[in-house]
Amino acid sequence: MSFEIGESVEVIGNEDGMEGSYFKGHVIGRSPGRRSIRYDTLIADDGSPLEEVISVRRLRPTPPTVLARFHLGDMVDAWHNEGWWVGKYVRREGENYTIFFENEAPANRHVSYPKAQIRVHQEWKELAK
Repeated sequence: MSFEIGESVEVIGNEDGMEGSYFKGHVIGRSPGRRSIRYDTLIADDGSPLEEVISVRRLRPTPPTVLARFHLGDMVDAWHNEGWWVGKYVRREGENYTIFFENEAPANRHVSYPKAQIRVHQEWKELAK
């Protein structure tokens, strides 16, 4: 995939404490093997949208919306700290879904979210190549 200027993407977190996270942004520049990204939700120290030049290996297309019924044990993404974090659906209480995070990025390893803040976890197979 070429990830063209203007394209919506998700950046895969790979720094300590950011593993298992995805942050939405748009491609604003390109060079061989790298793209300049302007994040949609991450903010720089000066209050402007954060921009970063990263390897295309850390990019994936924004996943399509999938309407699904969640089952205990399903891997899901939960909207947390301005990005999507991968976790496992472990309990439902009323309209809230408790997600277990294997990494400790969210401060609490078990966090409850309304359904609007979780989505089906999708892996992009191009990353394995």
